[in-house]
Amino acid sequence: MSYKILFIVNAIVVFAFGLLLLVAPGTGLQQFNMDAQRTALYLTRVVGVALASLGLVLFFAKDAEESAQKFLGMAALAGAVLAMIVTLMGIVGASAPVRENGWIVLIVELLFALGYAFVLFLQPRMQQ
Repeated sequence: MSYKILFIVNAIVVFAFGLLLLVAPGTGLQQFNMDAQRTALYLTRVVGVALASLGLVLFFAKDAEESAQKFLGMAALAGAVLAMIVTLMGIVGASAPVRENGWIVLIVELLFALGYAFVLFLQPRMQQ
């Protein structure tokens, strides 16, 4: 087995499960017969693991080749935009679960999205 095969298989599984939880969280949770209270705690830990893993990937990517950094930057930009959408869904509306300080998370996500957009699209044009 090579890194390439392992990365591809891992990416497909994690991406598919992430999309399921993003698009149809109820369906995803029903697959494991999870109740809401325990589910919230468990998924908070799962998100924590995902964020810690992403942090490690981005940290080690700082020394990767420029082409790899560009692809990771594209993924990070897409992730930041999706995170902003989900955060807005959590902030806006009478039944929104985020009641306080959601704007802080939204601003952090916006700053990262702008940073990745700058590095991917504007900075290369400025260097020409």
